[in-house]
Amino acid sequence: MKTETQTPHQFLVVDDHEVILQGTVPALQEKYPDAQIKTAKDRQTALAIIELYGPDLVLLDLSIPPDATSPARPEVGLAFLETLIQGRAAPNVMVLSTDVKPLVRLKSEINTYGGGFAAIDKSVSIDEMLRMVELALRGSIHLPPQVRSRSEFDSAWLQVLTLRFEEGLTDKAIAKRLEVSDRTIRNYWTRMQDFLCIGEEPDKDVRIQIAIEARKMGLIS
Repeated sequence: MKTETQTPHQFLVVDDHEVILQGTVPALQEKYPDAQIKTAKDRQTALAIIELYGPDLVLLDLSIPPDATSPARPEVGLAFLETLIQGRAAPNVMVLSTDVKPLVRLKSEINTYGGGFAAIDKSVSIDEMLRMVELALRGSIHLPPQVRSRSEFDSAWLQVLTLRFEEGLTDKAIAKRLEVSDRTIRNYWTRMQDFLCIGEEPDKDVRIQIAIEARKMGLIS
């Protein structure tokens, strides 16, 4: 009998603090034993690794050096993050930093990002960090309270709901209509599920449950 094999994860950890790398990388390797994990201590090296390997998760500190000979600065990490968000690859992203408040400058871009995104303070436990990694990998968006304001139902999600339940389009057709990737549409469904607090139940179709809750909120007719 032929068994289905899953492609191993490719992770990139970007942090110029060796002690953080020594704690983060082994924890990730234990949680994801088949994952290939690479590290970078500056933006220049990180961009080269992304170009070469195309990781499906980038875990980064906001305060990083631009290159191996320069000091770390928060604006460098923020600019690097903006490059990731605006790029075509759209890897899942996890920000692990001592100060996540600068992310508020990119909040609107993060909320419509095609990949998963999570951000937490470096002071959290390893278990909490790994939980956020899992959220990012499944395509969810998680922003900490100091960055997140009142939750709103994103207009892009509303377009997806309308095209699916009022026009009957498939994910592929919706992606073509909205000029985004199929993956982005799948991530939108995950974020709607998270927003509406809909759990996984074996006898229920998640998307039908999303439609039911959306109708209760008056989002679709």
